[in-house]
Amino acid sequence: MSARPELGGPPALAVVTVPGWSLRALFAAIALPLVLVGVPTGAWTGIAAILVGVALWRPRWLTAWVLLGVLVLSSLIEPGVLTVRLIALIAGVHALHVVAAWMLVVPVTARVQPAVLLSSLRRFVLIQLPVQAAAAVLLLVRAGAGAPVLAIPAGLALAAVVGMLFPALLRRPPR
Repeated sequence: MSARPELGGPPALAVVTVPGWSLRALFAAIALPLVLVGVPTGAWTGIAAILVGVALWRPRWLTAWVLLGVLVLSSLIEPGVLTVRLIALIAGVHALHVVAAWMLVVPVTARVQPAVLLSSLRRFVLIQLPVQAAAAVLLLVRAGAGAPVLAIPAGLALAAVVGMLFPALLRRPPR
């Protein structure tokens, strides 16, 4: 129900909304350049493009996270140095994760107030600032350091993530 000012009710509020399908367009706008730049040429580019299409068509199948895995694993094709492409891939994969999560909860036909998305965007920026700063520092120091130096902290970080998630995966659902 909208209030009509000519009938003496309170004035109608102008609320800006965007269509729900715009989140899928945003996902495609981020994913396709990452696929073209981040994935090796050949069959992998086609597979990644199919994953983008399926992620847009059926977000509930969680194909977006398979695509994220392909993008992250494709970063291993470089010879163990940090590049601008890798920095863009870090931010892009994180942005795809956020938008894919939004796609899970916002139907295509819905209307979304952009203000609702601000808290997620704020967290994205707060996480990306230190991560990108660390990546830039490593990029500047990369002359003497290659992948072997970075492999130890990366392995420890992976072990920590698995250690945090493992108990939750083993927990039985409540009856």
